[in-house]
Amino acid sequence: NADHGWTGAVMTYAQEKAQELNDAGKYAATVITSSDAANQIQQVEDLIENKTADYVVILPQDNTLENTMAKLATSGIPYVMFDRSTAVACVKGDNNGIGAETAKRFIADGMKAGDKVLIMPGDNSSVPTMRNDGFFSVLKENGWTEEQIAAIQSTDYTGWSRSKGKELFINWLDASTVEDITATKWIFTHDDEIAMGILEALKSSEIDAEKKDAFLNAGVHLGTSSGLNEIYSVLKGIHQKDYTAEVAKLADLFSVTYDPAMIKAAVDDMVTHIEGGTVTQDHVIAVSVVDATNVNDFQGFGDAVSK
Repeated sequence: NADHGWTGAVMTYAQEKAQELNDAGKYAATVITSSDAANQIQQVEDLIENKTADYVVILPQDNTLENTMAKLATSGIPYVMFDRSTAVACVKGDNNGIGAETAKRFIADGMKAGDKVLIMPGDNSSVPTMRNDGFFSVLKENGWTEEQIAAIQSTDYTGWSRSKGKELFINWLDASTVEDITATKWIFTHDDEIAMGILEALKSSEIDAEKKDAFLNAGVHLGTSSGLNEIYSVLKGIHQKDYTAEVAKLADLFSVTYDPAMIKAAVDDMVTHIEGGTVTQDHVIAVSVVDATNVNDFQGFGDAVSK
């Protein structure tokens, strides 16, 4: 379901690819969205029972689809999984790489073993697990102990939501002392929507002034991901809400790519399979780090928000 920018973009690209296939006249492609995981489970089980599709490309809502996907796997209907694991092929961005590149950037910028870190995760799917695993693996390679990694602070799931990210960030500030806020210089959010929630909170009047000043003067390194055009507008300094003052107070702001247009590659892989070609089982699409120095080299998704 198009519940935030990235999934909304996935739906748009999926519809574009379906139209491309339908226009070619060889296949009949239909895009179906679901309101939540329970609705998607029902859709897949109906599909299996009624044989309403010969092939499936699917982005599961979350890990509660696991049993249903096992049924699909034994149904005789070939499928490609997008952004999750196991199937004819699994097409996804490098979730592990997002975490790894974030950790590498933090370490290059001076993060030391045992420093205070805040993680703001997406949901209970495999995606945040892989992003954290990539992040933690680089920390271990650079001398962090299991105890130091276990001490890393994490908020509740944001649900990939800007408003929830904003709420959880404000809750974290409210629950933290000025000293803890000042000491937390490394923040890893799992999505650009969450990072935008942080920026919106900093621009609002909902934060205690002393704690807001502590955060803005801490020299925070904010790492995020996905490639939202809006965060690119912030990096370019052209956002209509003008976040330049807030960004100037950050020691670093960067976003690691996770292109929703990958859904087209998932459909292409299914077509290759149908037509007898060889498909890579684990099709991982590489990531790039985007910051103010190279943002003009990248095309984001969603609307740019400019002055």
